[in-house]
Amino acid sequence: MVTAQRREENLQKAAVAVSAVAGDTLTKASVTQATDLTRLIPAVQIAPAASFTQIYLRGVGTFGANAFAEQGVAFNLDGVYLSRPAAPAGLFYDLERIEVLKGPQGTLYGRNATGGAVNVITAKPKLGELGGQVSAEYGNYDALKASGAVNLPLGENAALRLSGQLARHDGYFSDGYDDEDTKAARAQLRFDPAGGFDATLSLDYADVGGMGSGGTIMPLVGGDARLGPSDPRVVAAYLARNPTAPVPQLIANSDGYQNNKFYGAQATINADLGFAKLTVIPAWRKTDLDFRSYASSFLIDVTELSEQTSLEARLSAKTDRLTWVVGAYGFSEDVDADQLFDQASNASYIRSKLKTHSVAVFGQASWSLTDRLRATGGLRWTKDEKKQDSYAESRPFVGFTPAFTPIILTVPTTAVSDVTFKKATWKAGLDFDLAERSLLYASVATGYKSGVLFAASGQNWSQPEGLTAYTVGSKNRFLDNRLQLNVEGFYWDYKDQQISHLGAVLAASTPGGNIYAPLFKTENAGKATIYGAEAELLFQATANDLVSANLQYLHARYDELRYQAYSPTGVAPAVGCSATVTSLTGTSPAARIYDVDCSGRPVVNAPKFVLNLGWEHTFPLANGAKVILGADTRLESARYLSVDFLDAGHQGAYAMSNARLTYETAAGRWSFTGFVNNIENEVVFANSLQSPAKAGVIYNQVRPPRTYGLRLSAKF
Repeated sequence: MVTAQRREENLQKAAVAVSAVAGDTLTKASVTQATDLTRLIPAVQIAPAASFTQIYLRGVGTFGANAFAEQGVAFNLDGVYLSRPAAPAGLFYDLERIEVLKGPQGTLYGRNATGGAVNVITAKPKLGELGGQVSAEYGNYDALKASGAVNLPLGENAALRLSGQLARHDGYFSDGYDDEDTKAARAQLRFDPAGGFDATLSLDYADVGGMGSGGTIMPLVGGDARLGPSDPRVVAAYLARNPTAPVPQLIANSDGYQNNKFYGAQATINADLGFAKLTVIPAWRKTDLDFRSYASSFLIDVTELSEQTSLEARLSAKTDRLTWVVGAYGFSEDVDADQLFDQASNASYIRSKLKTHSVAVFGQASWSLTDRLRATGGLRWTKDEKKQDSYAESRPFVGFTPAFTPIILTVPTTAVSDVTFKKATWKAGLDFDLAERSLLYASVATGYKSGVLFAASGQNWSQPEGLTAYTVGSKNRFLDNRLQLNVEGFYWDYKDQQISHLGAVLAASTPGGNIYAPLFKTENAGKATIYGAEAELLFQATANDLVSANLQYLHARYDELRYQAYSPTGVAPAVGCSATVTSLTGTSPAARIYDVDCSGRPVVNAPKFVLNLGWEHTFPLANGAKVILGADTRLESARYLSVDFLDAGHQGAYAMSNARLTYETAAGRWSFTGFVNNIENEVVFANSLQSPAKAGVIYNQVRPPRTYGLRLSAKF
């Protein structure tokens, strides 16, 4: 059962492109953070970026990693949109399922769901049940992961569910970076008295610590992908790249850390009004970030405090011929951020106060034209107002004094914005029952992501981006329900695409002309055509054998991709595209600004082929217990990781496999599992960023190496 269309329905009856992963599958795969989902769903690429998370779905996503950034794939927790890129942390425990909706969700989900949505659905309190579960595992890298939940009945009409998680491991990099240290807890209280009313209240908290993510210089030093940014061998390789000393150099240290805290409170209130069901979801979330990172070759030092409140109200009903939902949504967010991005020979400091107010009204209905044919239409109107009051400094190195002391200028900028974006998005579709267990559907849907601010004088925001998706698919069960085969074909028209990168922004206007400074900005740089097909197969070959396969073919290419690159040294930017110098003036005499044209290049984080294969065999034992052997593999073709299109930022084709062996008692109350992930110990790059101070110097982040361990689980 899924709620992808804001109502409960069987996954095989939902006329939308959605994949679902059950909570026990997440536990078996040792999923404790958002980046782990990449192993399970072919359409998704999720990468770390310091303490932020970047989500891509079929190449649509956001490369941003600062306080201004917003996801292009919406991330939702129990129906509540989480706006911050750092927010998908400390949530992956005691889950009922995760749903991944592919393609724009502009009607029921609204803003910032251009590429789709990831819905995290927690396990809810159950009335009249006393019980729970606990799972603990230990593995290499001194990994210790534990999670548990207890369900407590409170009389006949109420229940309390308490759950928590502890996840830690040593760093995968030589200097301790890429570690994990997460502690999280959740409390949910459900009231379900008679009279057509129920309410679930939820509180959650997470503390994410450790050294944080790491990165390594490219090409790899000695072929070792696990040498961290502060490893002396990586530091030496970095210092040897131009420009070298006496130009000021940044030395990555082992003092990186993250001390990030997340708080949440929300309620889901349902009332039967007779003619319709009313659902009201008020929510509050707070994100408190404090981290220092060298994962990208330079120092990122950030403190950020954000608070968001939201309220969604929906009316829904279902009759013999008509299923409908209408609603309204309000969202407000305040962000205070202090951010330093330091490369020694160039630095950016940004202090920002950001405000967002968003309102929307929406409706969607499905009408049964016949007993087998249904038509669906939906419309949403969204208004986003964004404000900023920011102070920024560009600190370029411009030369030496006669005493050979480096000269660092300070170019201040005040950025004030008050801008409003309005957009109507819609959906139209048909679905038809080919047979009792075969559904055919087709739809056209649009999505919208609001404009993004950045700290510059003059125009300091991008325009919204939009995506129109054409989808046709079929969901089927054959062989007396033993074979499930779902197929989907899609064509996406992606316009006004927002690209986040280090570019030139207006810093000051002088009598001699405008001065431009390097800053991580977001601009409408491109449009792309994305099309392909996906097939999902589940086959119960025998009573004890389950085979799964999920194949995605993706053709994704930029029809246009043009942006400006800032070169502190004046040399042409290191990009795999054409670059032409402009007449714009930078903050130092040597600086130059280039027009870059990457039209015709492939969309980043969009591999042409992804294939997930899985097999699970159960060995029944005489005493009623069983042994379960499971294995899966992911085969992925090559992809670029950034719009630099350099070989160093290119991930080649790879295969990554996992295996597990479980003993489960007859009653199913106890299980003991041995597992190994990334059997091949494959080096897979997750993200890539070029050094702003040293053209062509790339630092890549790497997915986890081979990990293995033992897991004990119990139900009571």
